[in-house]
Amino acid sequence: MASESVVLQQRVTRQDPSTLHCREITLRLSDDCRHLVLSRYTEHYGPALVRWIERSHTVSVSDLFRWLVANGEVDVVKADNSPR
Repeated sequence: MASESVVLQQRVTRQDPSTLHCREITLRLSDDCRHLVLSRYTEHYGPALVRWIERSHTVSVSDLFRWLVANGEVDVVKADNSPR
């Protein structure tokens, strides 16, 4: 079962009336939920040109969490439930 993607960025630009550039960046879990996949898709349309390319970057979810714990900023929130 393929997981749904989260669209991080979607942009359409025109540099002139005859060209169009579309870009989409998405993030999703792999089918086995063990990897996070970041995909960058671009399309270029012009009078004599239609071109598209997709690049995907994959990282293990466990490696990502290890990196986050080792390198991320720590924010500690503490609750004090002692009686008054």
